[in-house]
Amino acid sequence: MIQTLTLPGAIHTLLAAAGIAVGLIQLLRPKGGSIHRALGYAFVYAMLIADGTAMLIFQFTGRFNILHVGALANLFCIVLAMVPMLRSPRPSNWKVQHYYFICWAYVGLLAAAVTELVVRTSHLATTGQAWAITAATSIVVTVIGYVLIDRYQPVSGSRPASNDATISQNGVQS
Repeated sequence: MIQTLTLPGAIHTLLAAAGIAVGLIQLLRPKGGSIHRALGYAFVYAMLIADGTAMLIFQFTGRFNILHVGALANLFCIVLAMVPMLRSPRPSNWKVQHYYFICWAYVGLLAAAVTELVVRTSHLATTGQAWAITAATSIVVTVIGYVLIDRYQPVSGSRPASNDATISQNGVQS
């Protein structure tokens, strides 16, 4: 396995592993502050380069495939997670936007890592079996991610304007 590792593959692997570690730390630590910001930028830069190097890896099929689409989707999530952070002023729901997209980037990273681990350690006879395992592990990780993202989503920081009427649960304005 190591003998076939190209330079882009090595960079991709190292930065993806760093992203998994930094992302886990970010999820477990309190949000906000200089440490969160520094680790967040480390995660973003690692993912930008890892996703970029993924576009240079063609050893599985010899051409662009669904794994490259996954890297592009992850890149898209990273960009969408950073846009509300870099805007001035920040949108009222910036925390929810940032949380949602950065979490999906992390779920995509984990899905790719679990898929890589399972495919590399399983004794698969055909490419079809590898694709089936890829689909199955990606679906399982994505479903788990969906449940956790929904469960821990922060409350939006937006509040109704003082002259707006508040609508109660039964739909009547108060």
